[in-house]
Amino acid sequence: MENQKQLSPKTGYLNTDFRLFYLTTREGREFQSHYHDFHKLLVFFQGNVSYVIEGETYQLQPKDIVLVPAGEVHHPIIHTPAPYERLISYLSPGFFNLCMQEGADLYQCFRQCIQNRSHVIRLNPSESAPVFSLLSGLSQEVLENGFASLLYQRSLFLQFLILLNRSLLAQAPVFLSASSHPLVQKALSYINSHLQHPLSVDEIASFCYVNRSYLMHLFRKETGSTLGSYIAEKRLFYARSLIRSGVPVTEACLLSGFPSYSSFYRAYKKKFGNPPKDSRNLHLSVR
Repeated sequence: MENQKQLSPKTGYLNTDFRLFYLTTREGREFQSHYHDFHKLLVFFQGNVSYVIEGETYQLQPKDIVLVPAGEVHHPIIHTPAPYERLISYLSPGFFNLCMQEGADLYQCFRQCIQNRSHVIRLNPSESAPVFSLLSGLSQEVLENGFASLLYQRSLFLQFLILLNRSLLAQAPVFLSASSHPLVQKALSYINSHLQHPLSVDEIASFCYVNRSYLMHLFRKETGSTLGSYIAEKRLFYARSLIRSGVPVTEACLLSGFPSYSSFYRAYKKKFGNPPKDSRNLHLSVR
């Protein structure tokens, strides 16, 4: 069992613009809320699993495709000891930029999920057959890791993304509805639209017309993260994305809602292991 870490830690690693993992969890395990600096696409094969993303819960079925944009807090919940089997892809923004240079906007599947306010695609049976035939071969290649495997994996995964996006463009896709507590969604919406401003639990509770203790308890129960942890990590991730896009460090500090540069610097270095100015020169790397 892995050592326990702080709530909603940044996890995984990505030293290139693309990685694939085929994983099976057989023992009962509790996953912590976490987030990544890269986009995540998960194909669910089997198990009794719910997936919580930004306070919304999705009950998964085999062949569901889960899309988690960079910076969104998420974690699975395993309900029974049945094996939790999935194919996971980690995709940097640079991966999609390279595809765009070839005239292919493969990020459309993520964009459509955002527009439809859903993180899970459930393809119709008529659409899913060619997609999952390709995924079966891709999963086997990840497990066997044969000659030129990474190159072959990339080729197969690109084919999968093309088929997926074509399916979404050709006909109305099925976006899975999530169950979520309206108060938590109201709090999340308020936080994400006010990151540049001072935020307190009392202020958020007042906006939601509830007692602060009730909101804190409910938020932790629904998202797996405390209000304070969620706000701090959203601000740090937002600041890092601003710096990487060329925004001056001091301006990124102000735009992400930190009260002072010194507090921002300490929190940033503690979280990412490097001072803010170094983020401009770092290749996407996740511990």
